[in-house]
Amino acid sequence: MSIIKSIIEKMKIKELFAIIFIAALAITFSPSEIIYKLKIEKFRNEYQEYISICIIVIGAYYCLCIISYIKKYIWRKFHNAKKIAIHYMKNMMSPDEMGLLIEKYYDSTNNMFRSTAMIEYSDGRKAALESKFILYRASSMSQWYSFAYNLQPYAVEFLNKNLHAGNIEVHGDSFQYKLL
Repeated sequence: MSIIKSIIEKMKIKELFAIIFIAALAITFSPSEIIYKLKIEKFRNEYQEYISICIIVIGAYYCLCIISYIKKYIWRKFHNAKKIAIHYMKNMMSPDEMGLLIEKYYDSTNNMFRSTAMIEYSDGRKAALESKFILYRASSMSQWYSFAYNLQPYAVEFLNKNLHAGNIEVHGDSFQYKLL
């Protein structure tokens, strides 16, 4: 028994469930000839109700895991970071937040948005952009009062596409935008 106890302690519960489930399925659904050759017919006849309970309980657990995985997969398809960010930029981004993006990420020389910039940690305009997956802090090391922040690749692509389509116009210190 100590050997079995040490094996159970070293194994994880999911692995143990998998072993019990497969063994219970094998004992339950094996043909009688194989059961007689293995000499476990007495064990199967005596404990079949407990073996069936194991199959039902562990099978239900695995069905629940599969359903949970499918639900998460479908949820991620419709509610991923890219969709949240693009929706926020199109519909809810304030002029102050757009001003931050233009001030820090717009390269007027090349007429494009870059992907990295230094933003002061006290600048509150970055908070909403960070929570909506538009920006992310690129480094935990600061340079005086600033941290390096990057635009997500899909945000850079979206902003540059709108810039070249004429939906973002930058004139010195002023700008106009209507993101589509």
